Amino acid sequence: MVEHNDFEEIIKNLTSKNTLNRVKSISDDCVRIFKIDKENGIIEGEIQGNQLIPYKLNLNISQKNTYNIIDHDCPDYLARKKQNNKFCKHIVKFFYVLKNQDYNFALNLLKEFYSKIKIEKQHNKIDLLDLNHFVNEDLKNQLEFDYKGFDYFFDFAELEDSARDCLKEILMESKKLPAALRGFHGGYSGGLFDHILLVTNYTYELSKSKDFNIDVKKAVLTAIYHDFGKISYYSFKRKNVVSKIAVERKELDIIHEEIVRKFNYEGRHPHVEEAIAVLKRKRHILFFDDEMYQAIIFHHGQWSKYYPIDMNELATLVHRADMIASQTHFV
Repeated sequence: MVEHNDFEEIIKNLTSKNTLNRVKSISDDCVRIFKIDKENGIIEGEIQGNQLIPYKLNLNISQKNTYNIIDHDCPDYLARKKQNNKFCKHIVKFFYVLKNQDYNFALNLLKEFYSKIKIEKQHNKIDLLDLNHFVNEDLKNQLEFDYKGFDYFFDFAELEDSARDCLKEILMESKKLPAALRGFHGGYSGGLFDHILLVTNYTYELSKSKDFNIDVKKAVLTAIYHDFGKISYYSFKRKNVVSKIAVERKELDIIHEEIVRKFNYEGRHPHVEEAIAVLKRKRHILFFDDEMYQAIIFHHGQWSKYYPIDMNELATLVHRADMIASQTHFV
């Protein structure tokens, strides 16, 4: 009975109540285990989801980095849960099936995984002052180019010290937050910082293409700015994160009225308007013109919440970089 409670307690710590409820909809028959190596703590299997091709689900407890222990290609796990060392419904179900086959083995795997997480957390606290490396170090191995840090981009854009200091303060705030909520891309603490850095790198790389005839310095700055509105918005949503750049509703109303008056666009998008509000506050420090203004408004491309959709070349470039970061790298 004690061991059973241990198993359930660890599972609860590695997932959420909502996920546990969703596990009930998965049949045991959806889980297939092909290989179990108890000596080395290796399991290979798959689980049938909503798609035709099953998701792979492999586990190797001998991996030193907890990020590499579980190899599972479920989008929800990759986008939000993996960086937080949390289980999606498929992994939870996988462990329940394993428990039914070999209870002690399943329990010991859980205990070892959970122990490694606690040890890793003590060593891997986010360095808010480091603006040149991804929080998720695995990202650098996914890229086909040598990525640049923000110090490089600040130099490239020839920013004054006041602009550098201003951007550093804002970017340090982004290290406290995810890139998106509700299971979408980069759903881990520091995911927003990783997303902005990744979008900036892809904007810089794509701008070299003959497809774009654009001011690259302006493009880099727009990429850095594009999701600043999420800092205030997500800090408010999270409630436990205090933001130094919180935006008030009256500021958003002013920005909304300006968008309607200046560009004749209709619609509203909170984090877009909050990004513009942040830049308007800092307009005496940060370079920002109408071309960049429109690019931020429409950086979501066809999913923009303003109409008519009016994509300038800069918006197209940043949108393309944004899609690669969120859809290819799940960040």
